[in-house]
Amino acid sequence: MPVLRIYTLLFCMIALAACDHTLDISPTDQLNDDDVWATPQNAQLFLNDIYNSLNAGPQSTVFTNLPSEISNDPLDNFSDNSISGPLAGIPSYQNFAQGAYGPSAPIFTPHWGNMYAAIRKCNIFIKEAGAASFDEAVKKPMVAQAKFLRAYFYKSLVDLYGGVPLIAIPLDRTQQGEAIFYPRSTYAECVDFIRKDCEEAVPDLPLKVAPKDAGRATKGAALALKGELELYAGRWQEAAATNLQIMQSGAGYDLYADYGALFLPANENNIEVIFDVQYAANIRGHIREKYWNPVRTSDGTGWGAVNPTQDLVDDYEFLDGKTEAEGSAQFDPAQPYANRDKRFAATIIYDGASWKGGVIYTRLGVPNNNNELDASGAGGKGRTGYFLKKMLDPAIVPGVSSGANPIIWRYAEVLLNYAEAKNEFSGPDNTVYNAVNLVRKRAGLPDLPAGLDKAAMRARIRRERRVELAFEGKRLFDLWRWRTAETVFSKPLRAMKITLAGGKPVYEKVNAGGGKIAFDPSKNYLMPIPQSVIAQNNKISQNPNY
Repeated sequence: MPVLRIYTLLFCMIALAACDHTLDISPTDQLNDDDVWATPQNAQLFLNDIYNSLNAGPQSTVFTNLPSEISNDPLDNFSDNSISGPLAGIPSYQNFAQGAYGPSAPIFTPHWGNMYAAIRKCNIFIKEAGAASFDEAVKKPMVAQAKFLRAYFYKSLVDLYGGVPLIAIPLDRTQQGEAIFYPRSTYAECVDFIRKDCEEAVPDLPLKVAPKDAGRATKGAALALKGELELYAGRWQEAAATNLQIMQSGAGYDLYADYGALFLPANENNIEVIFDVQYAANIRGHIREKYWNPVRTSDGTGWGAVNPTQDLVDDYEFLDGKTEAEGSAQFDPAQPYANRDKRFAATIIYDGASWKGGVIYTRLGVPNNNNELDASGAGGKGRTGYFLKKMLDPAIVPGVSSGANPIIWRYAEVLLNYAEAKNEFSGPDNTVYNAVNLVRKRAGLPDLPAGLDKAAMRARIRRERRVELAFEGKRLFDLWRWRTAETVFSKPLRAMKITLAGGKPVYEKVNAGGGKIAFDPSKNYLMPIPQSVIAQNNKISQNPNY
């Protein structure tokens, strides 16, 4: 599979180790300052190292100390989409759901430092490569990539914390002293800064890249970042225009025919993918299959770390375009998982689902069944009666290294981003309907009903986002930006309890153990800035009410 070649520089922007200066011999395994910027090939090594800092979601300190979207506690566990599996000490359950986090007990402890370390690399590259003597035609696309990456790292901070210090030059305390300490900029200032980086990057980025360069920034990637940023900021007209620009870019993006398969390693970098973080099994791999698989599979054991909620399941429409709550004629209480939106079976392992050459049962009463519902989670089983299927490769044995690339932006999200922004800005015209209906068509669903007003279209788009983008790390930020988290989290999350009566399953929706999220709207729409950060820089103010 094509994988971005990532090399780590041994010595960049630091002094060489002590050596015998009577000999004028340059080490063959090291690069000094002058060497790094002498050729585009050497500068490319530095840029590759910045790509190696890409994070698929913020990083917490839980067990694996990995970016959330390849860890045992992905961001959807911090929402109403799923509950963490039966493990003690998981931040989404132990800290977030119980409101037991703050400046001295932050959840994403390493994230702030990691992102500013990566931003510093970007600042160095933009300054030094920009001043290098090699050809402008080679230099400009490289600097554009660094600006895109800086925008990416800043956005990952702004999404969690709001306004942050904006640093656009390399800092050196030995030369600049206390001037290296910056106060926080406002959220609006951060949005403008990130937008500017994206806008400056777009002209010098390619529309497409060759397979050997998969994972490098393109025009579409920079525009997708900008369009999502504008959407999150509620800058509707700008967000609609930016996402429309991607749709009309001529880059060839389209919906991949098979929703479930588009996330598998065999199909990575497909026609729908706009930007993803590159991994390679046994080189730069991960073991997401171990964390997310059911507790017991036909070929091993998983951690069952992601348990989809009944709340999410209830938002998957039946093939007539209605949910159970809306009175779908295709809902059968004796077979509640039949006749569903195609994305349902591609996303969720439910009772009786085929998986890895076997059948997964979450019902009670099956002997020696580690996958059955145990709402408390205390017995090492699932909390909701569901496990995650989406993004898991059935061919990979749990625990074996996977090279699956976490997708950051794909074309379906662009369509939904455009639809939401356009609807909020000017109402549900035909372009809004067309964008949403394209996504629905792949799922086997009918078009949206005609005549929806802005509020009704808003509700449909929000439901469409939830099911289309489930477990891609988007739901928490959606709940935050819509300011609906306080309402959503005011109710216990639900599970499905299945028992047998006369040999037939009986389905009962129950409260999920540990499925109540404490949420204080006066502060919890942002994460607290770690106290350790403020202790280092007293110009940084804490988020309100922490």
